[in-house]
Amino acid sequence: MFKIYRTIPFFFLRSHFQFSITSFSSSSSSTKITEIVSTNPVLNYLIDSLGFHEDDAIAVYSEVPHLKSTANSNLVVNIFKEYGLNNVQIRDIVSMAPRILTVKPNKTLEPKLKVFTELGLLGPDLVKLVKRNPLIFSRGLHTQIIPTVDYLRNLLGCDENVVKMINRSKWMLLPNSSLRRISANISLLKKYGLSDEKILKLLVTDPQRMKQTPELIESKLQYLEQKLGISRDSPLLIHALVAVMYRSESEIEKNLQVFRRFGWSDLEIGRLLKSQPYCLNKSEAYIVDKLNYFMKELKYTPSYLMGSTSFWTLSLEKRMKPRIEIIKILKKKELVKESLSLSTLVNYSESKFLGFLKNFESHIPGLCEIYKNRLKNSKVVE
Repeated sequence: MFKIYRTIPFFFLRSHFQFSITSFSSSSSSTKITEIVSTNPVLNYLIDSLGFHEDDAIAVYSEVPHLKSTANSNLVVNIFKEYGLNNVQIRDIVSMAPRILTVKPNKTLEPKLKVFTELGLLGPDLVKLVKRNPLIFSRGLHTQIIPTVDYLRNLLGCDENVVKMINRSKWMLLPNSSLRRISANISLLKKYGLSDEKILKLLVTDPQRMKQTPELIESKLQYLEQKLGISRDSPLLIHALVAVMYRSESEIEKNLQVFRRFGWSDLEIGRLLKSQPYCLNKSEAYIVDKLNYFMKELKYTPSYLMGSTSFWTLSLEKRMKPRIEIIKILKKKELVKESLSLSTLVNYSESKFLGFLKNFESHIPGLCEIYKNRLKNSKVVE
């Protein structure tokens, strides 16, 4: 039986072993790796000081093979600790950005850490930043990082929003042209009547969409207004924009045709889109499944389906079907009224819904377990 360690780069092993990598057994490869580790101070440091496994340590070291001493690595690690990071967090950062071990600790690393921590990127948030931006510590402090932070502070009003945005996007790697595009998109959205509050919410929760070209965003706004009848003053315009941003007109038209096949009039479709534009970003199959269940099995009408966002946002298999099928049992035994609002019950948290079911366990012993089993089976099916 021959074995190649999954996470160890081939070229690293080949450079240390003077024979083909496929020619040694798993036991001999393990012995050779142990020998390499025992004679390499950097590998020893990664394993003993940061808790890396041997193969992970070798994978990290293969990115910085010129590093022969632990002196710089130790200084880097100590600075991270001074800024409140523990060994696990430091190990995560080194795994994602091995070249961090080679930067100048006081000249390059510490000034950038100071900017990030003053902003509020501490501990887990700092790890998340490196995960999304592995090259962050190679970016210029005064040419990229500080100007970007200042721009976002001015744009978003507070450091908390800046941190949220950075955690959702690779903002620190944006070129100046991308920042100019974002500014242009903000002006465009204001022209269409969107409030500062709504634009800010979009920037913080879904910044990737704000990096699209102004031409694309304006074409989508025009499509919503002229073709779908969602006006500029609609309180849900921003939701509609998010829904159609990455969808073509032909894809959306296919979805609308599905509604028509199920008997919806254009007037009813228009009302649905104005009140629940979320369905615009769903797949054709998703809508077919929902309408088959709601209209053919449950006999719901279009007017009823317009009344709750739950029908279009919650999972049919993982949330709605298991609950609705249990409610059917309660209705059949006349334990609840026929008029009981299903749209309310599907919105309950899991604990609240189980609490609701417990009220009927004296009539149907094990009702909660019946529901849990249905829920488990539905997740397996999906």
